[in-house]
Amino acid sequence: MAHSVLVVDDDEVLRGVLSAWAHSFGFDVREAENAAQALDTLAESPAHVALCDIQMPGENGVWLASRIRERHPSTAIIMATAARDVDVCVASLRSEIVDYLLKPFDHARLLEALRLGVDWHQATVASDDLQESLEHRLRGRRAQVAATLASAQDNIEDALEGLISMLELHERDGREHATRVSRLAAAVGDVLGISGDAIVDITRGALLHDIGKIDMPASILYKPAPLDDTEWGIMRTHPQVGYDLLKKVPSLAGAAEVVLASHEAFDGRGYPRGLKGEAIPIGARILAICDSYDSMTRPHTPRPAMLPAQAVGEIARCSGQQFDPKVVEALGEVLRSRAK
Repeated sequence: MAHSVLVVDDDEVLRGVLSAWAHSFGFDVREAENAAQALDTLAESPAHVALCDIQMPGENGVWLASRIRERHPSTAIIMATAARDVDVCVASLRSEIVDYLLKPFDHARLLEALRLGVDWHQATVASDDLQESLEHRLRGRRAQVAATLASAQDNIEDALEGLISMLELHERDGREHATRVSRLAAAVGDVLGISGDAIVDITRGALLHDIGKIDMPASILYKPAPLDDTEWGIMRTHPQVGYDLLKKVPSLAGAAEVVLASHEAFDGRGYPRGLKGEAIPIGARILAICDSYDSMTRPHTPRPAMLPAQAVGEIARCSGQQFDPKVVEALGEVLRSRAK
């Protein structure tokens, strides 16, 4: 039996093209021109996959996706959107979107998305192993979409906002933590006499240092206990994932380098490349300390927050090992000035 797809788009010509492509792939195709008609059609006969345009008259695709998820939980949802609709696209992630088609796209990209949608539909009633494999594919697809959306924005502020919004969906405290770390890194950089493009790269890198976590499993991000060796191995890939994502956005190339080296240690025992001392970019050395300080002074499962003085003491203890001694001193100067 052929898999079914509902194509929802108010543009009659585009809807016809997408339907013709899907039919040529062997799908049983139905059409709807708006959200209300789409829900009526699904009520009569649920589809395996729903392909929805985001911008439509009346209720938009985000609203429709939410209703489909409530009423037809096994229907896979694919969104078609213009790259400029970054805010709407990010909002729709909350409705468990399987894939995004960024306009303009061709028939090969449509086929790829529909196949992923069918796999998602089948996984809703399949084994845990199949669901886990599909989750990995979906995380990878979201990382690609994040990079494409960011690179298509008219200005860097919109690109940063889109990326942070995506991170926020995966890290509950993602935006607040990133903002605090970025501000602290800017202050430490100022004490060290860093300015110009270098400080811009540092602050952007600090803001996006956890962006690679959008490709990390939720079971690891939210595990209410220490990670085991296998889980740590997966978690340690997030700087490389973040670097690969940001490198695709030309204006974030410098920030990408900061992100990649953010978990290197001054004594060479960090990751992913085992860089040592001055071989570690100064921005990454600053980020490592600022990230650690903010993390230690905020509650994290399974440990409570440290007092600021305790966190400073722990950072000082690791000076020359995990952290650059001169950056440790600069952090202390910033914190003392803030305490006055």
